[in-house]
Amino acid sequence: MTQRYALRGDEWQIDARLLKWRGITNVLGFDTAYRLERIAGRYSDIDRERASPRTVYALHPPEGVDVWALLRSYHDYVPWADALYGSATYVPIADGAAYEVKVSQDGLIARPLNLPARQALGAWR
Repeated sequence: MTQRYALRGDEWQIDARLLKWRGITNVLGFDTAYRLERIAGRYSDIDRERASPRTVYALHPPEGVDVWALLRSYHDYVPWADALYGSATYVPIADGAAYEVKVSQDGLIARPLNLPARQALGAWR
């Protein structure tokens, strides 16, 4: 399912919650679990960030049971869970730019998929 969002700023940022597994759980093939939280526009200039209108959208539907809250509450009883934490990545906005966002064992990574995205990253200051 493709979603489109109107974002203000010269960069976009995506945030997620991650659950990293410990030791044998990782060896058994459990990948880092994640829940996308939000996507937002942002400004590289901090003064513009403070003064300009923001845009931010939730990326997860409201849920009846908050699994993340349960894991935080009962973390001591789930010894194979290594860490619960937030991760974010941001890259420049450019006309026609396409990126892919992947979850690694350490967090989110955004990579360019086309020439406009590579050019935007190359000119990023």
